[in-house]
Amino acid sequence: MKPTLKTWITLLIACQALLCWLDVYLISKISWIGKLGIATVHKEYRLLRSDWKTFLLLFGLQIILIITLMVIRTKRPGIKTLVISLLLTLGALGLFLTFRDFIYTYTHRLLKERFHLGFYLFWMGWIGTCIFFLTLKEQKDSGPFPLDPNTPTMPESII
Repeated sequence: MKPTLKTWITLLIACQALLCWLDVYLISKISWIGKLGIATVHKEYRLLRSDWKTFLLLFGLQIILIITLMVIRTKRPGIKTLVISLLLTLGALGLFLTFRDFIYTYTHRLLKERFHLGFYLFWMGWIGTCIFFLTLKEQKDSGPFPLDPNTPTMPESII
């Protein structure tokens, strides 16, 4: 028996939840100077000090991405590949810009590698979701009943 689309999507969401949990764990390993900077200077990043809020943010973004791709897949199959390709490019660009920011911004370099890895994994999860939807095969509906080969066929002129 082949797994259904619902099974594959459930598996994707479970994998994203585990990946987001790992992201949050790595982000929580911020250096002490980073914690001090967030507490005193960069108060806009206070969200990163709370593990559950960070998890909800990252997992929420992944769920929004999955729902968006599912809606595009069902409602607008003609532009599916274009939208997925754009979101894939956005994920790759996000990964590149995050890497560049962590390398060239001095204060972000002080946050240490584990913190950086948490954000890199988020973007890799984004890219993985896009690749998942790009490679997902369309399931063909075989119809409500299988045709019996022994039933007589009617000529098309009578129908």
